[in-house]
Amino acid sequence: MSPRRGDRVLSAPASPTGRTPVLAAEGTWTLTSRRLVLRDARFQGVVTVRTAAGARRLLKFRVRSLQAADLDLTVRRGRSTWHLKAGAGTVTTTGSPTTLYTEKLVGRAIGLGRRTAVPRRRVVISPSSVPYWLTARAPAARNARHRTVTIEGAVLYRIRLTGGSLKMPRPRLTTT
Repeated sequence: MSPRRGDRVLSAPASPTGRTPVLAAEGTWTLTSRRLVLRDARFQGVVTVRTAAGARRLLKFRVRSLQAADLDLTVRRGRSTWHLKAGAGTVTTTGSPTTLYTEKLVGRAIGLGRRTAVPRRRVVISPSSVPYWLTARAPAARNARHRTVTIEGAVLYRIRLTGGSLKMPRPRLTTT
């Protein structure tokens, strides 16, 4: 899919093969989306990444593409809060394989592929509380090669995307 007029493409550098990514110490990125869809998602477990403030445990997902309706990326730096928002009613996407790291994912799980039943309720997924339906121990999760994870009202804390490019329709940057 090529970007449409008014879209901005932000490229994320791919992490070196076999290396643990290093997260920036300044600012904590938060992604908020009305509806988050992770296509061909594979949960790759809990990993430890280095930061200037020390090691952190994060969830790691590998996805073919990511779609976020009404995306809002927020970062706090000092007393300022920066918001990078997509245009109202738009869907932000990533192309090519993307790796997503997050400290915590909160939202209402409404779908996980065709074979795995997901509780249609609010979930909090963190390194200390990974739900059974997301792990490889679940029979349907182990056998499903291509799963689509759909979460409504998604909030991802301390995120990092590597690989792929982010296509954001009508981006707007504000500070408070």
